Amino acid sequence: MKYLKFLILILSLAMFSCESSGQKPDNTKPMYGEVAKSEDYLKIDADFKNESLEQFKTIDSAVSVQISQAWRHYYHNDLKTAMKRFNQAWLLNPEFPDSYFGFAALLASVGNVSESQRFFKLAELRDKTKERAKECYQRIADCKEQLQDITGTIAAYEKLSELSPKAILAYKKLGYFYMQAGNAQEAFTAYGKAIDLDPSDATTFNNRGYLQQTEKNYNEAITDYSKAIILNPKYISAYVNRGISEMELGNFENASKDFTICVSLDAEAGELRRFLAVAKLNLKDKIGACIDFEIAKQLGDAESDTLIQQNCK
Repeated sequence: MKYLKFLILILSLAMFSCESSGQKPDNTKPMYGEVAKSEDYLKIDADFKNESLEQFKTIDSAVSVQISQAWRHYYHNDLKTAMKRFNQAWLLNPEFPDSYFGFAALLASVGNVSESQRFFKLAELRDKTKERAKECYQRIADCKEQLQDITGTIAAYEKLSELSPKAILAYKKLGYFYMQAGNAQEAFTAYGKAIDLDPSDATTFNNRGYLQQTEKNYNEAITDYSKAIILNPKYISAYVNRGISEMELGNFENASKDFTICVSLDAEAGELRRFLAVAKLNLKDKIGACIDFEIAKQLGDAESDTLIQQNCK
């Protein structure tokens, strides 16, 4: 019986030990793993709050610093440290929405979709005015873009465009990333909304023109490039793209004019000189083309030497 009691005591201690370790906070998980903390850990938390208050004067200021550091670590793909900083911000103020948005974004980054959605809902419950959501979704979009997560970037900008229907940048970014993802129709729609909101931006017309060009809608592409050039007469990319579209349609005279302007805007770019030479070659101006190929080669354009061998010997 004595040994049986001893065995029961050992088992009880083992169970207590497992339970204690199970309640240990984990700062690599949202809200420290959502465990009930022991008195010792609660004291550590209280000391941290007091030290933060002493250093930053107000809890709001301390939270702001932790949140800012968390997004910075996320941006640089240090997800573990980002989670720790979001946890510290949450500890300082569990009602501040940004920590929950951060938790949700980090969980999405590691593929935990269901938990990510739960934390987005928790964030939204604490963000009645949706002002923090706008800030956080922009932060998420920036991080996802930096980490080359196209799907995540699109999702963040889609949410941002819902929250701010007049957010021009969101539509411009959506146009670009839809195009990168191969969703041409969604890209056209997004660029169209961006242009409706800001018809004075040459870059959006150029980008939509490029999308038209990739879809082989060359006339529509030329129209957009021309609008970009009207808005910015020194926009080299628009001239180059329009010139290429003109050549696709066999309009080599127009292409030559565009590439001549390109060369005048940047005389040191060998690639632009080569484009001009190709247009001249198609206009049967072999002498002029070969001169420009030679200049392009001297400027360091690697492809010109082959074209010289093919056309100028």
